[in-house]
Amino acid sequence: RVAWHEWGHALSVVRTTSDEVADGSRLLDLAPEGVREVIRRSGYRKREYTHEVVAELYALLMSRRRRGQTGQPLWLRDELYQLVRRVSGWNE
Repeated sequence: RVAWHEWGHALSVVRTTSDEVADGSRLLDLAPEGVREVIRRSGYRKREYTHEVVAELYALLMSRRRRGQTGQPLWLRDELYQLVRRVSGWNE
């Protein structure tokens, strides 16, 4: 999980647009409650929110995939799923 998080983070730092980074607070508000709270409690700056959202969601999606669960989970908003797909090259 840590490796997936860090890989998602690295992809996000390199592949997100400046507009997506600037939109971090709104994207964080769209994230599932558990993800939202972990990021807020960790004390990240607003300019880091997008990267942390992508990293957390990427790790969760990879964990699901290892368990044989594919596709967009019901708990993940389409905008965030599409962001993670684009940034990571997710192909499902």
